[in-house]
Amino acid sequence: MFPFLLLPAEIRDQIYHDILSSDNARCPPVDDDEPASYKFDLAILHANKQIHHEAKKAFQDNVFIKITTPWPESIEHISSEGRVPIITTGHRAEHFESFHLWIWIDTPSVPLSGPTYSMLICLEDLPAFTRMWHFSNLNHQSLNTFLRLKLTLQDPHVPDRKIPRNLQNRLLRPFGLVKNLHSLSVRGAKVLPSVEEALFKEQAVPDPSPEECLECATALKEEGNKSLQTGHYATALQFYTDAFAAIHITVSGRKRHVHADGYYTGKLASGLYKGQRSDYVRLVLRVKLVANFIQAYLKMKEWEEARFWGRRSIALFRSSLTGDLDNDLRDHTKWGWVSEAANMGFPAQAEMGKIMYRTALASRALRCDKEVENLIRAAAICLPHDGLVQNEKNILDERKADYEEYLRDIGAES
Repeated sequence: MFPFLLLPAEIRDQIYHDILSSDNARCPPVDDDEPASYKFDLAILHANKQIHHEAKKAFQDNVFIKITTPWPESIEHISSEGRVPIITTGHRAEHFESFHLWIWIDTPSVPLSGPTYSMLICLEDLPAFTRMWHFSNLNHQSLNTFLRLKLTLQDPHVPDRKIPRNLQNRLLRPFGLVKNLHSLSVRGAKVLPSVEEALFKEQAVPDPSPEECLECATALKEEGNKSLQTGHYATALQFYTDAFAAIHITVSGRKRHVHADGYYTGKLASGLYKGQRSDYVRLVLRVKLVANFIQAYLKMKEWEEARFWGRRSIALFRSSLTGDLDNDLRDHTKWGWVSEAANMGFPAQAEMGKIMYRTALASRALRCDKEVENLIRAAAICLPHDGLVQNEKNILDERKADYEEYLRDIGAES
């Protein structure tokens, strides 16, 4: 047996940390729509008394947060909609006491003697939790006015010891996004007045209106276009990503998640888009931003990224019209929907045409020839006055005519 306890204490501590830290226990999601997960290997705590004593200190370096509500469906909501990694739920979470922050959410109408449901998360995932809550309140704008929030800080290892300012900020300040609550109380381990004051100050700042969000996204898009025109393609992509965020759409790598649809309803009362429907303006902006994303990737010669974003957007649009979830762009018999949609007229038709054409360019660079022709012909339907696209389509028509004539000649000779 390896003489583990003969190793220097510093090396043992590093091994304990490697095994028991939340960073190393975090498992990436199997699917893009699933949250990450945690798998703590606690077997080392049962090795012997000395190892248990030493390793426990490493485990206690983690910062855990307990969330308790009277609604059993809240656990699924936080995990699936918010994609917040949950360490454990049920009996283990209910009786877990080694947390730094206890989040208690209820309403005045809920009896105190009723059942409760708890879950544990890590400090690193608290911003994702408060963002999810923020988006939910935007979707249902009266939601928070019915909710009470109680935040209790504690040092789980030394009672009544003050939690350092930096950690208090990390535990409390994310709740600045959670606005218009029925009530909020902060209590526990010597909460610093400056931290509590900063939290309440952030909560008092109203959310930007839909008008402001859409105009901010438009301005960021224009800044991205300037960067694109001057050859600063990575900067352009960042502006486009920020523009998505301004209208509550998060982009991370190839993942894109749309939030707060319920915030964009009805006509806009002022500003650049006064009188237009907010959901329509947002949809057009989304399509424009995707088209610009693809253009930036083409300029960077990142063909795979350009093709991915184009195919994804085309598949989503086709699915919204036909219900067809197939992402195969090679079958020419599945493109009739473009003509039908163009005949009716649809939002952002020109921008969707640009997405199709730019995706065709990426597919051509990758020698995905079977889908190039379908994409160009579809782009030509959406962009009837675009000379470049129409010229490409005419070349395809000429090649098709030449090939058909060749086949007729072959048939005549035989």
